[in-house]
Amino acid sequence: MFSTHALNQLRRYGTQLPRDPRYRLKATLMTTYLVSAFTLPFVPPLLETRRTRADGTNLIKENTYYSTHYACLR
Repeated sequence: MFSTHALNQLRRYGTQLPRDPRYRLKATLMTTYLVSAFTLPFVPPLLETRRTRADGTNLIKENTYYSTHYACLR
């Protein structure tokens, strides 16, 4: 009895239009916020990498991992 009632409620919820008239606006704003929150932190490193590759400065820059980790091999 309870499971039948719960399934009917879920079906009704899935087919019923949202009552909030600004639902689409809110959904769009939330999607934009989430996308920007997860992509914007990666933009500055990407731009810097592209800039250094275009300059050629990445070829002359010393790798800090290499220099500190393998210092005894030099």
